[in-house]
Amino acid sequence: MKFFSVFTVLAASAAAAFGQTIELGFPQNGANFHPNQEVTVQVVQPHSMASCIQVGIALAINPCQNGACVEPATALGDVLYAGPWTPTNQGSGQFFQNFTVTLPSYLEKGEALFTLTHLCLLGGAPFPFLEFRNATVNIV
Repeated sequence: MKFFSVFTVLAASAAAAFGQTIELGFPQNGANFHPNQEVTVQVVQPHSMASCIQVGIALAINPCQNGACVEPATALGDVLYAGPWTPTNQGSGQFFQNFTVTLPSYLEKGEALFTLTHLCLLGGAPFPFLEFRNATVNIV
């Protein structure tokens, strides 16, 4: 049990030291979408010193209820994409990949949480690293 606690603290510290390994380039907070709309999502991998073996990503949208959005670690909502990603360098030192997804036709008007979930194996002696990036969007 003590080993697990020490490992957990070390893993969290390493993740904080390496910093963010992905960004949600689009959508951003406040973006407006319609039900059944095709959206081009941009996933960005900034230049990083961290060694990260990519496992995959998931893109999802989850309507908020009465102004309260569910934390992605609890529920992602409707999964729009789940699978590998292979970002490419666009000359700026940042790597990214675009994904075209279709929002569900039954989304109700109001706020929704758009979530990018990323799993990689981080570090020289890899450990699983799970992270979320969110944007609060409007369904109009």
